Amino acid sequence: MVVDPSFGFGPDPFGHDRIIEMAHELAGVANKGDHRRLSLDAAVLLEAFVHHVEIERHLVLRLPPITARLVENGQQRVVDRLVSLVLSADLAEEPCSCGELADEVATLIELQIVSEECDQFDL
Repeated sequence: MVVDPSFGFGPDPFGHDRIIEMAHELAGVANKGDHRRLSLDAAVLLEAFVHHVEIERHLVLRLPPITARLVENGQQRVVDRLVSLVLSADLAEEPCSCGELADEVATLIELQIVSEECDQFDL
């Protein structure tokens, strides 16, 4: 997959580096117990990630079918876990698994973006 060179550089709010940074910031918010802010930040990240997926959709479709499916499945998993994090933060039940979910989201997003960047060599 050929990645748009503007991703990860410059002021693009949906660039790879910014999405990873936003994901890592969630853990700090979760550990503070500020559920309202966590819900908002996770929702903003969800919107940014979905926008990122939409922008790169045409690139994913040019990958070999199996690779494209793996990328799409990874993207869907990130979206699913972000939705779970938003809902967990909104419910703010005790014990709260928000910290663990935030860590999982950060790891998944980082792996997903690294995978997408590596897949550019498959074309």
